[in-house]
Amino acid sequence: MAGRLATAIGIVTMLCALFGLFYNAQGIAVSLSGGFEGLVREHNMTHFYAAFYAMSAICVVCYLILFWGGYQLARRRFSVSWLLISAWLFEIVYFLVIGLTWRIPDVGGSIAGATGVANGGLMAQFFILLPFWGPLAIFWVKRRHASPSAI
Repeated sequence: MAGRLATAIGIVTMLCALFGLFYNAQGIAVSLSGGFEGLVREHNMTHFYAAFYAMSAICVVCYLILFWGGYQLARRRFSVSWLLISAWLFEIVYFLVIGLTWRIPDVGGSIAGATGVANGGLMAQFFILLPFWGPLAIFWVKRRHASPSAI
């Protein structure tokens, strides 16, 4: 049971990471083609592109870590579970901190405008609350896996 749950968590994590990578690739493609220029100019978001690319880079790194960690978890390689748990906890803190930065004078509007297009790929995980139940499930799986009666 614990092994199958580990595989399921790994697969769900990989799917969420792939969704995030696809989402960010689309956003970057729109940005590079000038798709945000009118909105940026209209709302005078002078720091939009810096915020967008910084947040996109952070998200892409998270997705790559989650994909690799999910793959290892699906293979029942528990040695990287700390990395997955760390990534999920980082995402929770990151999500909260980004919301606080919206209030910073002069740059807050740019950050707020960039948040949706840069961080939207996180929503697959947050919609199913993966960063919250994923670490708990991994702790349970590791405990059951280490127990001699679980074999």
